[in-house]
Amino acid sequence: MNARSGILPRTTDTVALYARFPHLQCIDLMWGSRECRQYVLNLMTDTRGGTRQGFPSDHAMTIMSLLMEHDRVFPQYENEPVDLRWGDGPMRRTAGR
Repeated sequence: MNARSGILPRTTDTVALYARFPHLQCIDLMWGSRECRQYVLNLMTDTRGGTRQGFPSDHAMTIMSLLMEHDRVFPQYENEPVDLRWGDGPMRRTAGR
């Protein structure tokens, strides 16, 4: 169980992910919350104006598995409105010009 009692533990294996990116262990503390889903979704979204390198593919797959598991176990947060833009607004408006 995580720090919040009554929340089922997740089943996605995060050992390698947390070994390489220890700051992501906060996911376990947020697991089962609206904030957790938004945090994990934001990990896969470029919010740095195109400067984000992205995760190695094996870790990206783990993060996507976490998102999918969270949506399966906590469907009440899946369909909430979220901003899915890649990058910031000004960069998007000038792209391709």
